[in-house]
Amino acid sequence: MALRSALALAVLCALGASASLAAPAAADPLEGVRSAIRLKNFAAAQTDLQRLAAAGNAEAQYLLAVFYLNGLAGPRDTAQARGWLEKAAGQGSARAAFSLAASYAESDPPDTQAADRWLARAHALGFNSAASRPAPGSRAAAPAEVAATVLPAVQIKDPGVRRDALWLAASQGDVHALELLATPALVAERDEFGRGALARAAETGKAEALATLLRLGAAVDAADQHGTTALMLAARAGKVDALDVLLAAHANPNAADRDGNTPLMHAAASGQLAAIERLLAASAAVAPRNVQDWSALDFAETSGATAAAARLRAAGAIALKRGAPVSEAAVTSVRRAGQGRDLYAGWPDLAVAAARPAPELLHALLARGEAPNVTTPDGRPVLSVAALSGTPATVGSLLEAGAQPGRADRRGSSPLLTAVREGRAEVVAALLAHGVSADGAKEDPEPAVLAAAKTGHLAILRALIASQAHVDARDAEGTTALMIVARSGDSESLRRLLEAGAATEGIDKAGRTALWYSAQAGRLDNARLLIERGANIEHADASEMTPLAAACHAGAASVSEFLLQKGANPDARTTRSDTPLLLAVAAGHADIVDQLLGRHADKDAQNAFGDTALIIASRSGDRVLVQRLLGSGASTRLRNSARLTAADVAAARSFPAIAQLLSGS
Repeated sequence: MALRSALALAVLCALGASASLAAPAAADPLEGVRSAIRLKNFAAAQTDLQRLAAAGNAEAQYLLAVFYLNGLAGPRDTAQARGWLEKAAGQGSARAAFSLAASYAESDPPDTQAADRWLARAHALGFNSAASRPAPGSRAAAPAEVAATVLPAVQIKDPGVRRDALWLAASQGDVHALELLATPALVAERDEFGRGALARAAETGKAEALATLLRLGAAVDAADQHGTTALMLAARAGKVDALDVLLAAHANPNAADRDGNTPLMHAAASGQLAAIERLLAASAAVAPRNVQDWSALDFAETSGATAAAARLRAAGAIALKRGAPVSEAAVTSVRRAGQGRDLYAGWPDLAVAAARPAPELLHALLARGEAPNVTTPDGRPVLSVAALSGTPATVGSLLEAGAQPGRADRRGSSPLLTAVREGRAEVVAALLAHGVSADGAKEDPEPAVLAAAKTGHLAILRALIASQAHVDARDAEGTTALMIVARSGDSESLRRLLEAGAATEGIDKAGRTALWYSAQAGRLDNARLLIERGANIEHADASEMTPLAAACHAGAASVSEFLLQKGANPDARTTRSDTPLLLAVAAGHADIVDQLLGRHADKDAQNAFGDTALIIASRSGDRVLVQRLLGSGASTRLRNSARLTAADVAAARSFPAIAQLLSGS
């Protein structure tokens, strides 16, 4: 089993934090990467890491390996991780060599010879750790053992980093990382909403993590700012194993949050019959009512959970018998005076009705003359409330009564944008059917069509396209929906955008087109479709990287082969004079190197540092690529800007076999 994401995040953040203390005189080429890691924007970080690693930056190579090892920006890829670790180790990274030793020791079956070789290499490079590696011949190392081999190398001292790693480990159920990271202070720490590690483990139902945190001193009935306990979170999520752990630790089954909701109400609200059974067995009471005078049975009936409702009735629960037809005389207020603090205190009656799943009450209020454009105390228009929580019928009724679809909520979003972001396809359809512009409001923070593409709500995206949305709308970075969809697997939505007139040559602030993004993402069908619609195969980005170069750098072999067949220039250069061949060799993509050599790419091209493909392969210790380049006739005599040949580089990086191969010995 490989390192878990929680530990990986801690490792990456710690590297970023420790680097910031050094305050180097020159600009740190990894600062952009570290900033992206701190923001957990792993996709952007990986893109920059690939560029820097391909250029020979050993630290970037090591960090890129961590990304591949843990699947931080895509599927886990142990082979890629080891390749980059070997490159970093070849440049003197003791940390990379030790990580390789751990990787081989934990493989199934363990490769003890490789582990011993890399362990010796790590110590030769000056690595020093008190942690012991897995015993030779043992089965795959446990995550705790693997963590112990890596964690001392980075010394996570920043309390914020350890806290974030602990919380992530709790939500993912990584017990071994919890054991490594936890301290009494961190276990007790809360975020701005009052939730800590225990709440995170409960919400995701990680029973073993809950047991570990409780053993480490977590308070079982600790509540957040709203009074929500871990038991309530587990109950609403229906996580029975988590409930069992919490109840065994004597969690209070009758605790109430600030609105009077008990764990049983939370379970009933989401229709979790198994959770209800567990709570009833633990003596959860069915009689309590919240500030709205709702019982657990009210929640079950309102949510349509018939089995849960039947079980609660059998336990003696009583509901308020909602659901009777609403008459004009009955509508005086949707709130219940005298029942304690109102959950919707200060809300107009129409806003409360708009948030409910049944539209009858709203219809009655509108018939009485309630204004359809009233707002909640926090400035949210009633139509936005309905877009977020109501039904399509509620939305339609408000529009027909004169609700203004362009009025924004406190975040500046129109009702349409709110519904798009939440993936409420039926509500979006109702808004569009009543004439609401598919582009949303002029003041929206982003166009609706972009929001649909970014959130992956493709049915909504297609509905917006069909309703004549402006398909070339852009965000602050110049991104269009076509660019976003081009790097996804949804060729049908891409086709519809193109049929609606989306510009194939639109560029973002990095100078990248939809074809560039599809090439980098390895989306062959999308690249083929874009070229059929006239996309420029040679349109390079701001760094002069063409779609072919992007595909070669990313290892998208099917796309690079297709682009070469279509006539893409195999010798196009970036601003640093890297060619597709140089980028493919630096990334270790042998299949793409074969493609390029087969199309007579310049095998002796030199980049801004004077490196040839052979020098880069020698620096990486990639014997396979060295042999292929030699077989193609690559020159062994060319020197880089440091006046080193490929053989010199191999010897300096302790690859004697490659140095001999290059010297003809």
